[in-house]
Amino acid sequence: MVFKTVGVKEDVKQIIDEIARRRGWKKYKVVELAIRQFAKEQKYGQKEKKYHWGYDIDRNIWYAFKLVNSIASLKTIVDEFDDEGKIREYMNMTMRTIDQIEERLGIDMGNVKKALEKFIENPTGKNKANLNDETKFAMVKILFP
Repeated sequence: MVFKTVGVKEDVKQIIDEIARRRGWKKYKVVELAIRQFAKEQKYGQKEKKYHWGYDIDRNIWYAFKLVNSIASLKTIVDEFDDEGKIREYMNMTMRTIDQIEERLGIDMGNVKKALEKFIENPTGKNKANLNDETKFAMVKILFP
């Protein structure tokens, strides 16, 4: 990663510092997300589409949302139903979502897959908590690549 210097007024720097401190982020990430959000809100002509960075943010938010919904649905099916067919169906849908994230976003989801398989084999509270943690880590990788 190559960094360049950008000058900002002192009051803006204080805002960046405060957000970074509160969120536990690097300062460059605060600036990057702010710029991407600004770019997303701009109106672009068809020929200027390549400058519309907001698409990446929307796309990543969609996949993070899709992952969480898939995992939550699967956990609900495992908790509330004793139906192997239904569990297998939801497991397959969740694995398709995970595969899409790996393929389309280039994000390694191996830890989520392992945690998911472990949870399906033995749906204890400990395995569910591990699946939750791995899902949260995956969301961070998706939202802040």
